[in-house]
Amino acid sequence: MSTALELVLETGDITETRADVALFKYSQSFYGASELVAQRLGRAGVSTSQLEAPPGDYRFVETRGALPAPVVLFLGTVRLGHFGYHEIRQFAVRALKALESRPNLHHLASTVHGPNYGLDEDEAVLALAGGLVEAFQRGTGPEGLERVTLVELDARRALRLRKALERGLGGTPGVQTLPGGRGFRVQRMSAFVQAPPLATAGTGSLDKPHAFIAMPFAPELEDTYHYGILGPVKTAGLLCERVDQATFDGPIIQRIKERIETAKVVIADLSMANPNVYLEVGYAWGRGRPTILLVRDVKELRFDVAAYRCIIYRSIRELETLLTRELERLA
Repeated sequence: MSTALELVLETGDITETRADVALFKYSQSFYGASELVAQRLGRAGVSTSQLEAPPGDYRFVETRGALPAPVVLFLGTVRLGHFGYHEIRQFAVRALKALESRPNLHHLASTVHGPNYGLDEDEAVLALAGGLVEAFQRGTGPEGLERVTLVELDARRALRLRKALERGLGGTPGVQTLPGGRGFRVQRMSAFVQAPPLATAGTGSLDKPHAFIAMPFAPELEDTYHYGILGPVKTAGLLCERVDQATFDGPIIQRIKERIETAKVVIADLSMANPNVYLEVGYAWGRGRPTILLVRDVKELRFDVAAYRCIIYRSIRELETLLTRELERLA
């Protein structure tokens, strides 16, 4: 049995990644990467019914050359709107358990779950890595497993996720940084040990307070989110969640409502006058949630906010300062 596992996070496309098996979730429908893979397999003669698995079950399917990986593993999960941090962690554990039926497998590739449909990206990647680390250290997984590659398409997000893993893996027993900082080496434990700090990631996240961020998903506002909003929210001790409504509907709309209802604060950037953001603000007001309004220029507002507190920022640095003060006031 392999006594060490390399865990790395790379920028790339999971549909073009070489591995012995590529891992995907079937959240009772196909989304994102799993949808692209299902389409490719369909063109190779694999029906979607062969990939569909009820929650708790799984499917191994040969890719017939449709992907560099010869085999895909689809794990059945709860619907996407209910697939949170704890479920991501359990997903990782279940995956290694399912792969025990293939002892000669050496390399597993998987995407990072959560950021595109509203989860805090740091907490999501830590939940996935935490499940993998704990399961491997306790002896779960195929005997020959030597490497797990987490694949992220967005290069800037991949860099942020690597930093989150570096912070989260710090001080974890049996985990060492690989030369050049390219990943981590995880050692199997010879005896039962208390779960390391990283392995508990995702177990209490549903109870951790969060801020819900309502803002347009536009390239020109990405730096506003990552450098003007994310920092102050994290400093305030909150998870930072936002949902790309352009990508998902149905269950995700319900998730938006649920996360607004339970948010400690809703932060809404009204720049660009996005109608979805206005709807989210209205829902937050209707549910009585504390709401902070932001805008780059008062001319971008589409209703009179004279009766409401609105932060007008001229730069990302100014936004960071003003939002930090506002969150301190609400603490």
